[in-house]
Amino acid sequence: MIRRIVITSLLLVVALTASAQRSPIRVEWGIMGGVNVPEFTTNMSKTEIRNKLGWQAGIMTAVNFGAVAIEPQILYVRQGMRIRTEGEAEVNVKSNSIDVPVLASLRLLRPVRIFAGPVFTVLNDCKQKSGGDLLDFGRVRPSVSYTVGAGITLLRHLYIDLRYNGQFSSKKDVALPNDKVMGKLRSYNVALSVGYIF
Repeated sequence: MIRRIVITSLLLVVALTASAQRSPIRVEWGIMGGVNVPEFTTNMSKTEIRNKLGWQAGIMTAVNFGAVAIEPQILYVRQGMRIRTEGEAEVNVKSNSIDVPVLASLRLLRPVRIFAGPVFTVLNDCKQKSGGDLLDFGRVRPSVSYTVGAGITLLRHLYIDLRYNGQFSSKKDVALPNDKVMGKLRSYNVALSVGYIF
């Protein structure tokens, strides 16, 4: 009985030592960019929203603990939509934001990572083109949302990322440039990005 305990303990120590040597704490960083397909919806009746293809670009970092990593990122996100309320002309809206996702990723399968986490929108403005000018009229995205997704690293440096971005709460009483209140606005998007990890 004692011999089994000693052998099991020795095997456990050897396994832990090998695991610690194989997966030290590493810091990664890289750049990424891609497209997003937004879906803005409203509960206001007789309002039509046509979503436009958007894009994002930014810096990604990661503190890698082996099978788990913490990944803070900074992304510039551009989205757009066309809004038409009954009896009014169509409004072309552009939304710009700086998003800071703080992701926890699971990396059990070596090239693949699965992640989730909150997204903090630190800068968020919305503009409408009127003649040659862009008129600022507020914000359309919440200050805290979430993302879930998966990524894969190819050839040690090429990174491909697919994520779903949702929101915890929708924006209420979004005022349009034509002085109409659009009501409760929700937004989701699916984003596909390609990056390079150094």
